[in-house]
Amino acid sequence: MPTRSTLHCELKPPLRHTERRMLEHLQQLVADAAQLNSKLVLVVANSGGGKTALLAEFAKTHDLQIINVGSELSNLLLPIPSSQRSFEVLGVLRGMLSHHRDRGVVVLDNIEVMFDAELKINPFDTIKRLAHAMTVVVAWPGDFKDGRLLYAKVGHPEHCDVAVDGAIVLELN
Repeated sequence: MPTRSTLHCELKPPLRHTERRMLEHLQQLVADAAQLNSKLVLVVANSGGGKTALLAEFAKTHDLQIINVGSELSNLLLPIPSSQRSFEVLGVLRGMLSHHRDRGVVVLDNIEVMFDAELKINPFDTIKRLAHAMTVVVAWPGDFKDGRLLYAKVGHPEHCDVAVDGAIVLELN
């Protein structure tokens, strides 16, 4: 007797007007960034601020994958001796993104691992370098104030306070 299988699908509610507007705004910013030397679009919000949901909708609309930098970069850096990781991280990131280069746009989320003091990198500068070859859309965890990106509180080992130069910022906070 044949068995009957059921297909489980999760139906998402349609986008609300404000969500649709944010998605359209992000799409326009990405199109604008493609014409610039540094093709970097930062979606800035604190934890729970809607970055991942917006990027997921953007990725779905454009048939793109979201790269979970935290898990992928951690796994790729694990076999590299800790004393060498700061020298290798840019090359490892370029390798991660090269698999998605044919699309012209890459979407990065969960970048918190890049703030690890052991890596000795400036996450903004590193991502900006990646954005010369292709458009990079990044969920930046933190704040954007007075033209500066902020991550973690002053005194925290992962604190980052950097002037935004050569990037487009979409602030959700």
